[in-house]
Amino acid sequence: MSQLSSLLRMRAAATGNVQRTSRLRHLHLSDQPLMLLALKSTGPAARPLAVMLGTAPHRPQLLVAPPWGSTLPVLAALADTVTTYIDTRRQHTEHLPATANKPARHRYTDAPQILVPNPQTVQHLKDLGDDLRFRTVDDQTPASRPVQRLGHWLTYLADRTDIPGSAALVPMTDFLGMHWITGQSPLEDEDLATLLAWIDPPLHATSGRDAAHQAEDPTTHRSAGPATDAAFDNDQLAPLFHAFAQAEEGNQARILHELERLLAAYLQPTWDRMWQAYGLLQALPEARGTARRWDHERTVFSDECSHLARDGRPRPARDQAVAAAVRLAQTEHAAATFAAERAADDPFVRAELRTTGEAFGGTVTATDFERVVHGPTGRARWRPRFTLSTTDPVHMEPGQLMACHLRRNARYRLCEITYEDDTTLVELEITAGMGRVISPTHAVLPEAGDFLVLTQAPDHYQLPEFPAREHTPWTHGGPPRDHRDDSDDDESEQ
Repeated sequence: MSQLSSLLRMRAAATGNVQRTSRLRHLHLSDQPLMLLALKSTGPAARPLAVMLGTAPHRPQLLVAPPWGSTLPVLAALADTVTTYIDTRRQHTEHLPATANKPARHRYTDAPQILVPNPQTVQHLKDLGDDLRFRTVDDQTPASRPVQRLGHWLTYLADRTDIPGSAALVPMTDFLGMHWITGQSPLEDEDLATLLAWIDPPLHATSGRDAAHQAEDPTTHRSAGPATDAAFDNDQLAPLFHAFAQAEEGNQARILHELERLLAAYLQPTWDRMWQAYGLLQALPEARGTARRWDHERTVFSDECSHLARDGRPRPARDQAVAAAVRLAQTEHAAATFAAERAADDPFVRAELRTTGEAFGGTVTATDFERVVHGPTGRARWRPRFTLSTTDPVHMEPGQLMACHLRRNARYRLCEITYEDDTTLVELEITAGMGRVISPTHAVLPEAGDFLVLTQAPDHYQLPEFPAREHTPWTHGGPPRDHRDDSDDDESEQ
């Protein structure tokens, strides 16, 4: 936690009111997201108890699994709802022209977005996806294929949550935590009821802290899932489960109906809070970089649909070494890009980075805009420099590329750092965005006296080259140790 975050949390605790940590919304918010609440049974991690989902606040769909027996009917109904929602995102496409790396292709104009209460629900959906996508498809059981396809989509959505900036499957507590900070601990922020009470307290509450204390009342508090409250389990669920086990087949339908009514009442407060949170987030202005990230989300979704139509094999339970390395490289690049774009868009984020040394702000004190260097071929290159005086900590090395939110296309290379008594002098060279010597772009040139805030720029990303499978050792996912080279057989036959 940074110094600024600690200060804001202490201020929230002292005043009893939430503090803003972001001026803009940095994740895309769909006009019609799929809200999904889940409860799981004790026992197998992937066995569902109930799911409440829908795209309208006043028309939720409730699916309840029987305490014992097959969950296939409930999973089939869940698969139907989720895949129908996903299919509605595939109604329209747009043409993407060919690039140097990819041929011309089509991309869907929308992508699915599922909002869940907390990260624990994401893990539950991941466990459910791991269980379902490897199930055998039985032609005698029509529901088996949609259920397997549901497992594929749940795995895809859960994997997307590992990518910073992705908005395919979003826990609401994390979404709210990006924009507000409370006076309670980060562990307490994982409870949607108390977090939302801090952010948007009811009119009768004197402060967010008092509203959070009321929300913690054990007589009225309801867990957002997927685990239920222990008192609720012992006092209300257990008697119904026992009655279901002892009842005859004719009475089991009545008990299951009572269970549905009980779970609907249990989930309804969380359902209402999810839409309350959605309204708060929708009211925030969207950051500039959000559209680019959503475009990438649509591209990934389109590629996944193409994979399903072409091959459709489930993702393996564990990535091989090369696949894991590729995924790690993509995740790290996404994290760096997301951090850089948030800093460029949001002054609150830049202020926090200045306290950690990942950004600095200062006044331009000297300029050298006539500077020209010659490359190896003798070609003249315009490389203007300027000096910036700052009192912020500068924890960077010369050579680091910097960016400025005022001039997004420009790049500044940190050349020299001089520490004085009270200030630090930083010499920077403009390396991109200023045009050429014969046609310069003077808009990127700062004037003496200008105040600039510079943040780290993400490096140009290029996926490392990994060996092909046949050239990968068997210990890292390549051919088995006893794999024979077919070329030797060909030679012996000759």
